[in-house]
Amino acid sequence: MPAIPVVDIFAGAGGLGEGFAAFGRERSSRAFDLMASAEMDVHAAQTLRTRAFFRQFRPAEVPESYYHYAAGQTPQPWTQATRSQWDAACHEVMQLRLGDPEHDEMLRGRIRTVSAEAEHRGTPWVLVGGPPCQAFSLIGRARNRGKAGYVPEDDERHYLYQHYLTILAKFRPAVFVLENVKGMLSSKLAGQSVFSEMFEGLQRPGGPRGPRYHIEPLVQSLGDGRNWEPRDFVVHAEALGLPQARHRVILIGVLDGAARPISALQPQQERYTVADMTSGLPRLRSNLTDTSFNSWPKFSHKLLRNCASYSRSLHKPTAERLRQLADEALQGDDIGPGERWLEGKTNCKMPAHLEKFISDPRLNGVINHQARAHMASDLMRYGFAAAFTAENGRSPRGCNEFPSQLHPMHRSWFENNRFVDRFKVQRSDAPSSTVTSHIAKDGHYYIHPDALQLRSLTVREAARLQTFPDNYIFEGPAGSQRRQVGNAVPPWLGHQIAGVVQEALS
Repeated sequence: MPAIPVVDIFAGAGGLGEGFAAFGRERSSRAFDLMASAEMDVHAAQTLRTRAFFRQFRPAEVPESYYHYAAGQTPQPWTQATRSQWDAACHEVMQLRLGDPEHDEMLRGRIRTVSAEAEHRGTPWVLVGGPPCQAFSLIGRARNRGKAGYVPEDDERHYLYQHYLTILAKFRPAVFVLENVKGMLSSKLAGQSVFSEMFEGLQRPGGPRGPRYHIEPLVQSLGDGRNWEPRDFVVHAEALGLPQARHRVILIGVLDGAARPISALQPQQERYTVADMTSGLPRLRSNLTDTSFNSWPKFSHKLLRNCASYSRSLHKPTAERLRQLADEALQGDDIGPGERWLEGKTNCKMPAHLEKFISDPRLNGVINHQARAHMASDLMRYGFAAAFTAENGRSPRGCNEFPSQLHPMHRSWFENNRFVDRFKVQRSDAPSSTVTSHIAKDGHYYIHPDALQLRSLTVREAARLQTFPDNYIFEGPAGSQRRQVGNAVPPWLGHQIAGVVQEALS
């Protein structure tokens, strides 16, 4: 069968599309052809174009210009010899804001072309994507409730999924994949369940005369027949070979008569950890926003010694660990904060299935591996939290478990002990917590487990936990890169979804 065309809307940085596009790569033949990606964010669209250029070539034939660009040696990934491939990549990626009538018509025009080409090839085509989730997420809803005059029914983000309904009704792809946050299941508008209304609409887009889709869970469920419960559509990424506790709603719809029912994936017992994915990356330290130093070993030694002193009356084992770490710091290297490109091979030993998916032997360095800057007071909190986590197997929770000298002067910190996990360490011996767009805010939820590095995770570390290939270049400023990674569907999850879809369509 020829490669199956795919259209990705609300594409973000392209994690779901990457999973589909990479399926079959190990056999040097693509099962899917990503023909259009629509995204409104300018920096995410730049990321999509750069990656779309990479995918114009077989893995062994990617031009050296791409790797020179990754290393910052050239201003663009293409040369005159590969200009046509760059033009094709730019054609594939559409920077659009769905809901704008002109942009909606542009997208429909592109899908009309894709659908016609699929029919000419004699293949089905697939629609994938994840509408923005801020209006559905529990944290987003909590923030929205605090906004003066906020009316949920007036928030257009609640209705973006209806673009799916329009496309499904008009163009009838053989399969669709829709991803969103778990909070969608409990979200309500005017007293009505958003999920129930969405689910019903996706089954019969266009009403009684529209196409009929059968929607089934991606992962084997205990549900009876097709009498699924909403929770049956929640996918636990850590049970599918990912190093991250990420729980998302995945809806896969199959057009009536266009394919076999999907074969649900089996959960697995093996769990993969933060250390599995990040331990071989270059060691870094934070930049400082409010002080300077001449020697990182001396500076971090003093900082950790102070943390040990503050902790002694609260938690002696943590204090003792901090004292030992302070001595180690004094004997350590004068490491730096990293850069957009760090030369040299890494010695990471990832799980075999992810090593094959993520690593690139032609990449002689690390992209997007740079620590963000913090205040010295935050670095002390990071040091204490990392040592506490190593001692207790969990992060300290709230003001009662932090030394008083390390309390941040935020009113919310003291109000009913809110934000008890404001400083969360990513345990090295467990899957990470969910990587979200909040990683762009301050880094406090994503503290590196090594107390000697005193920092939050880098873009590349977060990308590893999201299972992006090491040769995936995130464009734009650092804050945008973090946001792109946090909002993405993990490519390895997309790869497994692609396998299920390919089997149903074969």
